[in-house]
Amino acid sequence: MTRRHCVQWAAIAALTAAGLGSPAWGLDPTQPPPAWRAAAPAASAASAAPLVRPRLQGVRLGAEPSALINGRVLRPGQTWQGHTLLRIEVDGAVLRDPEGRSLRLHLLTPPSPAMLPASGVRP
Repeated sequence: MTRRHCVQWAAIAALTAAGLGSPAWGLDPTQPPPAWRAAAPAASAASAAPLVRPRLQGVRLGAEPSALINGRVLRPGQTWQGHTLLRIEVDGAVLRDPEGRSLRLHLLTPPSPAMLPASGVRP
């Protein structure tokens, strides 16, 4: 290493030790400055929670029917994010949303006759 490089490294080390070596003064450069973060209004818990629409992924009919909604298995009467599962049908399910409105979810593809239960439930 040349004398010039040694002087540059010494200057960088001195500035860093004094807290002046980096533009962010040792903070995470991907974050806003602390003054900006302190001035930002705090988000309420309700506005911070993302709204996710219920999506029906599958139904199971028979003695113990269930519906797969957003990756969670629900039986009639159970809730998912404030939505109550009212009933399960061959090609969909009916929910009641938190405001009390009925919401009908449809399967993307109708079930094949081989998948219908022997109890005589028909679409």
